[in-house]
Amino acid sequence: MQTAALAALNSYSAPIYGSGMVNVSAALGLSLGLPGMTGTTSTGSACNLPATGCYVSMITLTNVPSTFYFRTGTQPSSAYDFFTTVEHETNEVLGTSSCIDTTGPALTDSCGAGVPSAVDLFRYSAAGKLIPDSALSTAPGAYFSYNGGTSDVVPNLFYSTLANGSDYADFVSNCPATPLYVRNATGCPGQDAGTDITNDGGPEINILNALGYTLTAVTGLPVISKSGVVTSGTTVTTIEAGSWVAIYGTNLSPVSRSWTSADIINGNLPTNLSGVSVTINGKSAYVYYISPTQINVQAPDDAAAGTVSVAVTTPAGTSASTTVTLASVSPAFFTLDGKYAAGVIPSSTGAYLAGTPNSYDLLGPTGMYSYNTRPVKKGELLELFSTGFGPGGTPVVSGKVFSGAAQTIYPVSLSLGGVAINTVAYITGAGLYQINITIPANAASGDNALTAIVNGVQSPTGIYVTVQ
Repeated sequence: MQTAALAALNSYSAPIYGSGMVNVSAALGLSLGLPGMTGTTSTGSACNLPATGCYVSMITLTNVPSTFYFRTGTQPSSAYDFFTTVEHETNEVLGTSSCIDTTGPALTDSCGAGVPSAVDLFRYSAAGKLIPDSALSTAPGAYFSYNGGTSDVVPNLFYSTLANGSDYADFVSNCPATPLYVRNATGCPGQDAGTDITNDGGPEINILNALGYTLTAVTGLPVISKSGVVTSGTTVTTIEAGSWVAIYGTNLSPVSRSWTSADIINGNLPTNLSGVSVTINGKSAYVYYISPTQINVQAPDDAAAGTVSVAVTTPAGTSASTTVTLASVSPAFFTLDGKYAAGVIPSSTGAYLAGTPNSYDLLGPTGMYSYNTRPVKKGELLELFSTGFGPGGTPVVSGKVFSGAAQTIYPVSLSLGGVAINTVAYITGAGLYQINITIPANAASGDNALTAIVNGVQSPTGIYVTVQ
């Protein structure tokens, strides 16, 4: 990035900024090895970096709860996310702030006429069109590019470029918006809970890299991504007690592995794998799989409903908690690849397990995978696998090995390619549900959209069953 940025500046900066000086932050100057950088002491006095007790900058924030939200519970509508605001201010200290002052009736250059900040040298309106300070007082539209404007490093995000008192080097805020970005986090009170430089798509990291910094892996506390707690196999941020839940983030585990038979003691599923554990509403979840970026757990039994907290603990410590909605159902079909439903077709030939009579075939388009799958035929029995279809009429305890078939208390209204099928679901394992249907004679050949409604809640769309 740095090489491309420098090459672009050699071509495009001279007609606008000529041989003028470029203002750099003390942090950026130190990183570039420039002498004479001025910092501040803890009492606010100027000092020469890098002397002991001389800091690049000081960031002071209030700890008033009505002003800042500290990622515990629900974010108040008038509060800013404390962690995101600290990241925002820290990034400006590192050199992502502009020289442009927007507080007056017209834009002014606080660094001196014709003197840009480092980040101003990457501000374009089109390929080859670096925007000077004087051209930025009429409309927003400037974007950040380190290849001479050929591409937008942070697509569809534009700088605030008006004399309106907004932070000039921040992105235009369109709150509410998803995802939110660290660059405009302070413009989104009540809406930026959990936003983080590691989970907002990386625009701030791209900018810092172009300025001369390099992102390096740091082993630290686990961080759960924004909207990173979902029903497994979906993006749905509502979960059910006893169902399978996926957690996404960074530093979630020092290793990657699934549970083994040695982790299951006396029929009890593990709540800790390699020092990694999860709590949902303060209760221990049952950990099936861990990795640095994803954890899969079975949610614990819980009669609560509504917003609950989720936290991950690793040998490095415990994450800031995030929230998820706990409900009586959160139906979702398991899939082979995010599109085709996972299921089996009882078969007398056993094509999947070659040479094994009376076994089964795996559902799926023919020839798509490295293993054998086939479409289901009209009139055949199909066994679909899912999670979140509600409690069983006979209670099934979370965190215990279960073998059997407990029918759920809620009927299932299933739609296959628009054909309605009323059926039931059975709990057949820890967090695992099985739904048996006979493919209707009037089902369409090819890919049929599959959805289910349970207790008024519909499963995610975009899942298909291939019918022959």
